[in-house]
Amino acid sequence: MLNSQGNLIQKRLKTIIFLIPILCLIIIGRLFYWQIIRGPELQTKASNQHETTTYLEAKRGNILDFEGNILAGTKNLYHLFVYKPQLTIGNNDLIEKLIENLDKEPEATDEPDIREYLKSRLALDSNWVSLKHYLTPDAKDRIEKLGIAGLGFEDEYVRFYPEASMSAHLLGFVGQDAAGEEQGYFGLEGYQDRLLRGRGGKVRTEKDAKGNPILIGNYQFLHAIEGKPITTTISKKIQYLTEKMLKEGIEKYQASAGNVVILESKTGKVRAMASFPNYDPGKFSEFPNTSYKNPNVADLFEPGSVFKVLIMAAGLNEKVVEPETRCDICAGPLVIGKYAIKTWNEVYHPNTTMTETIINSDNTGMVFVARKLGKDKFVEYLKKYGLGKKTDIQLQEEVSGVIRESKDYGDIDLATNSFGQGIAITPIQLVAAVNTIANDGFYLKPTIIENEVSKGKPVLSEEAVDEITQIMIQAVDMGEAKWAKPQGLVVAGKTGTAQIPIEGHYDAEKTIASFIGFFPANNPQYTMLVTLREPKTSPWGSETAAPLWFAIAKQLLL
Repeated sequence: MLNSQGNLIQKRLKTIIFLIPILCLIIIGRLFYWQIIRGPELQTKASNQHETTTYLEAKRGNILDFEGNILAGTKNLYHLFVYKPQLTIGNNDLIEKLIENLDKEPEATDEPDIREYLKSRLALDSNWVSLKHYLTPDAKDRIEKLGIAGLGFEDEYVRFYPEASMSAHLLGFVGQDAAGEEQGYFGLEGYQDRLLRGRGGKVRTEKDAKGNPILIGNYQFLHAIEGKPITTTISKKIQYLTEKMLKEGIEKYQASAGNVVILESKTGKVRAMASFPNYDPGKFSEFPNTSYKNPNVADLFEPGSVFKVLIMAAGLNEKVVEPETRCDICAGPLVIGKYAIKTWNEVYHPNTTMTETIINSDNTGMVFVARKLGKDKFVEYLKKYGLGKKTDIQLQEEVSGVIRESKDYGDIDLATNSFGQGIAITPIQLVAAVNTIANDGFYLKPTIIENEVSKGKPVLSEEAVDEITQIMIQAVDMGEAKWAKPQGLVVAGKTGTAQIPIEGHYDAEKTIASFIGFFPANNPQYTMLVTLREPKTSPWGSETAAPLWFAIAKQLLL
């Protein structure tokens, strides 16, 4: 009996001895879980119960033209709130006094709605209540003079665009991201968002059980850092003029859309970049999403005959042709496999010179030049002109286009590319490429930031530049656009009329009319591209884009 009781006690002792370490491990595990794994989370929850954090908004940097005029700015407005425990007047009296002194804005709700809104805010079961956002400095001053205890103000900022739709595609706009934070979209607002937005600040203070701040408690303050301003290369005067005349041109020639890019020839600085239709970045939500993209950097198009001057310049630079070299394949349509290369008007010029090829915009003459260059050199010059890659102009949504390697070129590709068909580029790429001629043969990366310096890359010799410039002058003086040129203005330029590719074929009726050139030709100040999409009065660049180009150029020289 005693032995059996002793055995039972021993078994129980062994069980207890066995369980004690396990229980200790469980306790240690739970302590580890609550203190190490859940510790930071619980500490945060505890802090939130006796601490409060106020976030400070950073003022967004301005976007300026090169003379310091504001293109996009930030208004300093105020957020009105009330701390109800400190109020010394009744809610109804407070509401009436506020209504008398709030901003009377045309778009504001009528007075009964404001009264009901304020009444509903004051009825909230909270000590701290937001009453009204975006008060002007005048309204803030009027309310402060009332001397009502419990009312307070916080700084808040609103983006504004003083010229409304002017420069819209270049600027972009400011909206909110998924978390409700301020976010720049498109244009400079999107590309330079980090620089412009700055860094928000915060104030963290301890509070008592009633939510009142403890003056001698823990206090942390992180200053908000304002966003940096950006000075662009844009001239407000030239931009306004360009947009006004582009809109008038689109209406006059009944085009569906149009673009203009103006570079300062010797620096590559963009002095104007316009597209129409456009939108108001201050009211962006009222416009379709398709309005936001900047066609000058985001839309690819087949340039057509304006492209010919680039290939002719390459041929002259490689000395495979000279201005008086005669074409021996220009007597009629040029058959390549199952395709026939024709001239735009089906008029042919046997033994035409290279100068005449540009004057007459002869497609077969351009195939002659491309064959002389060969596929390898042809592609080499496309790349030297900056095609097939982004210009890195610091505008959101820019695309690169595609330039194939020479090994992927067929005979028909070389032929059609020589006169600007079957190749897709952006307007900014095209104007930068042609500006190589205006800038003494050096390619300049186009820039939209005033203090950014673009170093030129040599592409064409001085001799080739002189030769192609003279050819382009004659193309203007003797070509289809000669009637549009103002008297006394010496321009080196070229017209273009490109068909629009649709589902594997070209639209027989719709075109993109264009004119590109620089002036004054003997000492270039500006290089400009004008494109009009689907003009109805005439499909030809010489009768639509060219007159608009010359009208803008004339105003720039006044």
